[in-house]
Amino acid sequence: MSLKVFVSYAKEDRDHALKYYDLFLQEGAAPWMDVKHLLPGQNWEAEIDKAFSDANVVVLLLSKQSVNKRGFVQREANDAIERLRYKQPTDIYVIPLLLEPCDVPSHIAGRLQYVDLSTAGAWGQVQASLKIAAEQQSIELAKGLDAGPFRVFTDKLEEQWQGAPGHDIKIEYPRFESTSQPRIAKELTYFFAGRAARTVIESRQKPWDQSPDLFSKTDGFTATNGRWDSFGIVNSTPQLLSLVYEVGWYGAGAAHPNSYFETYNFAMKERLLLLNLEDFFKEGPAAIERISELCIGALGREYWSRMGEKPDDYQLKMFHDGAGPDAENFKAFTVSADHFTFLFAPYQVSSYAMGRWSVDVSFYDLLDVLQTDGLHRLAASPHA
Repeated sequence: MSLKVFVSYAKEDRDHALKYYDLFLQEGAAPWMDVKHLLPGQNWEAEIDKAFSDANVVVLLLSKQSVNKRGFVQREANDAIERLRYKQPTDIYVIPLLLEPCDVPSHIAGRLQYVDLSTAGAWGQVQASLKIAAEQQSIELAKGLDAGPFRVFTDKLEEQWQGAPGHDIKIEYPRFESTSQPRIAKELTYFFAGRAARTVIESRQKPWDQSPDLFSKTDGFTATNGRWDSFGIVNSTPQLLSLVYEVGWYGAGAAHPNSYFETYNFAMKERLLLLNLEDFFKEGPAAIERISELCIGALGREYWSRMGEKPDDYQLKMFHDGAGPDAENFKAFTVSADHFTFLFAPYQVSSYAMGRWSVDVSFYDLLDVLQTDGLHRLAASPHA
């Protein structure tokens, strides 16, 4: 397979980006840049979002212009770093490349090794990273990923229909295999295959609900609605599975494409059980109060890390509205070995341009509200 490489750059660096686009092609990759792939009549933001979601690797071309610029470059960088949560620890997914010496944002420099392209041997390092990433992707496609008691493969349903508006749908879903827990693996596969089939059916545009006068064709292209879902396994033990879906969508006439999270947490004690957040706590309201307080503080610190400045009053209000003590604000959560992660979609706690947010909350900080010997202990249990 050709490695799909999403090239993120500031418009001021377009000529440099085009140079590296050609170099990625020479390496046998399949790079994606807006100026190379967008067609007349397409919703450019939706197409960029789909290409980003579909990429095997995200290359961040960093310069003095891009690191100090708010907008889509910053959003792509933020979202790429957030997606690292769902990758294997050794996976090469985000590759930061410095077009010139510049101050690399701390939330990138603190997580990833970057390459200064002006130094000797820099392109050889990039070539090595691309080779490793391609090998990782090929192995994962052919042999699946190890996740606790399971081997997990990625299947997908795709459907395009050129109506006015039509649709372009791609839904990934996990297929589970297990020698130790075959019945659980089968149920999980049925669950997520069913979700995929239902999503495709519900996302189809109706032939009798069309507006051809509003959607003129250009070189055979018709504006479409879109839905694209991808998943990542956050944690898998013999007794607990935690999985997240990133759901992207675009509706004809919408100002932007948008995205949100769906999370699925299962206990596997004798039989498969789908868990809610309140299942982990003695008293739901007290737990939500504590989680809210911790998340608002962490969001402020993350804002400082991303932006290099304190959040203003308007941003603080967004944090308090989107992460205030309401259980609905915390429906998207995953469970790791020693903490919960709460996920916040664009618009929930900040502007669309700031992208996705997440906050880790340690079990330690919630000990007085967690169930004694509760379900959180399954997240680190090495034994069935």
